[in-house]
Amino acid sequence: MIKMQPAIAVRGLTKSFGKLEVLKHIDLDLMPGEVLGLIGPSGSGKSTLIRCLNMMETPSGGQILVSGREVAPRFRGTRDRIGMGELRRKVGMVFQHFNLFPHLSVLDNITEGPRIVLKQSRAEAEAAAMDLLDQVGLTDKARAYPAHLSGGQKQRVAIARALAMRPEVLLLDEVTSALDPELVGEVLAVIRRLADGGMTMVLVTHEMGFAADVASRVIFMEQGRIAEEGSPADILRNPKSDRLRGFLSRFHG
Repeated sequence: MIKMQPAIAVRGLTKSFGKLEVLKHIDLDLMPGEVLGLIGPSGSGKSTLIRCLNMMETPSGGQILVSGREVAPRFRGTRDRIGMGELRRKVGMVFQHFNLFPHLSVLDNITEGPRIVLKQSRAEAEAAAMDLLDQVGLTDKARAYPAHLSGGQKQRVAIARALAMRPEVLLLDEVTSALDPELVGEVLAVIRRLADGGMTMVLVTHEMGFAADVASRVIFMEQGRIAEEGSPADILRNPKSDRLRGFLSRFHG
């Protein structure tokens, strides 16, 4: 039986900011089609880890491998090592605060990357963008500018923009934490559809119910380490450690 290769493999990953060690020898495999939920208190290293996965932060040590090729901390890669340019085409990221270009329309926000990086024609990029806007329920906002969108609409556009680059993996860093509570559901619905469609994702979240519903596996991080990992049922409904039980009690009331 042929063993499936991880979409992303992390080996002994460390990250320090000066004397502060934020990630301490992280090892994990993200398999194709898997939705990995990262939970933990603020300062536990979740966002730093997800930013290291597409080199928004340069690791201090260890290895990251994408489809079996080690990531090199430079733009251009080699036959054996993947550079950051190719990495960011394969591994898309959606941020907490949207990061849309305010001077571009929704359509132009989505098509700029495919036209410049993927060398798509304007017609090809716009057709794909309209299809993605249909998937996130925003075809009527194609000509609007970010200033005229709600927070939930901006985040759905940000997801469509990331998907326009045809990534193999999508990283989502607390994408609902900046939203008003009534707007959270519309963004989570888009992520749920992506999960149902087999998209490989890493999801940093404080939405415990959503993690239980969508994630294939959940990792609890504490002080820069993986403290517990397992199925959503094991981690969220049957935690082993007092620390994880205490963390979850804040969400369960």
